[in-house]
Amino acid sequence: MDKKTEIVCKVKDCEYHAPEDVCTASKIEVGGTSCCCSSCDTECVTFKPCK
Repeated sequence: MDKKTEIVCKVKDCEYHAPEDVCTASKIEVGGTSCCCSSCDTECVTFKPCK
């Protein structure tokens, strides 16, 4: 399976968030809200706060 899928993510305070509202993580599990402090707030196990 070589098809690339773009994942839209609006959680702007995550290290994997790109300016185009794209998730740059290589593997994800998602849910969510747009203002977060931890993975519990996003329901995204991949969430990592920006440094």
